[in-house]
Amino acid sequence: MSIINQVNMCIREIDMIGKSKREARKKGIKGIHSYKTKKECLKISRQFANWVRSERGIRNLYEITEQEYRDFLASKSHTSLDYRRSIETHLSLLQEGLNKRAERYNKPKTYFCPKKRLIPPRNRLEGVSDRSLSLKDINTIKANVSPNTRNAVELMHNMGFRISGAVSLKVSDVNFEKGVVSVIEKGGRYREVPIPKHFEKTLAEMIEGKEPNERLVNVTAGTVQNEVKNVCKKLGIEYTGTHAFRHTYARNRVNELMTKEEKELFEKCLARYAEGKRFDYGVHDRKLYNSMKEKMDRVHAELGHGKNRFDLALRYMR
Repeated sequence: MSIINQVNMCIREIDMIGKSKREARKKGIKGIHSYKTKKECLKISRQFANWVRSERGIRNLYEITEQEYRDFLASKSHTSLDYRRSIETHLSLLQEGLNKRAERYNKPKTYFCPKKRLIPPRNRLEGVSDRSLSLKDINTIKANVSPNTRNAVELMHNMGFRISGAVSLKVSDVNFEKGVVSVIEKGGRYREVPIPKHFEKTLAEMIEGKEPNERLVNVTAGTVQNEVKNVCKKLGIEYTGTHAFRHTYARNRVNELMTKEEKELFEKCLARYAEGKRFDYGVHDRKLYNSMKEKMDRVHAELGHGKNRFDLALRYMR
């Protein structure tokens, strides 16, 4: 079997798309839960396999050592830190798949990834910026795009959906009786998002006359992204990606849910966390803190994030 075929088999071994990532983590099982991750993992793993074959003459994944790993990463020194972090993440998945196959066929396990990452983790403030948009800019964008793209923007802005969730949403996913919309997004994770009262009429208009299996946005994510980008460029609005609508949703929800005192404490906790301290460092009023944190976690849940994601709170809510 060629080394590239070995890569394909190893990635197939840890393909857990459609299975719960949360449950897998509870059981200590490492795997791939999204098509995007699988595609990137295959790409990087094949590059690595081709490199060890051409540069070191290695034709079997089981012969790779930590030295090849280190040298391959060094060969990518011209790329960004984020890309090299991605290499380390995906090659650790390749190693996981390789050892699962070894276990299946009663072979000794192979460890070419160092125990500690070679590329330092992100600084807590690295890449953090306010990507939210003003209501004026959002309304301007909605007024200058096609009906399908406008619907996608409405869903991202008013319900915090990722673009993948907005374009895949069907009429049958909307439940006005329960007041929620069911969505499956990143990693195949399911969640229910409450329908804001102010958005009920607009949402009802979106689904009017459509069959239960019809989508609310009948175009691809790429079409929406390109149209929003082009409109922003034309009108002089800074374009930072469609995630800007989710950032706006998150900040709006913090303002809606938290009291003045909770927001003040929230900002202090985020500032301390950004300095490298614990999120609750120096907090004395635990009742106020618990109330604030419950609301932060609620916004995260609506966005499809887990609890205690202080790193994402820095990006989405500060």
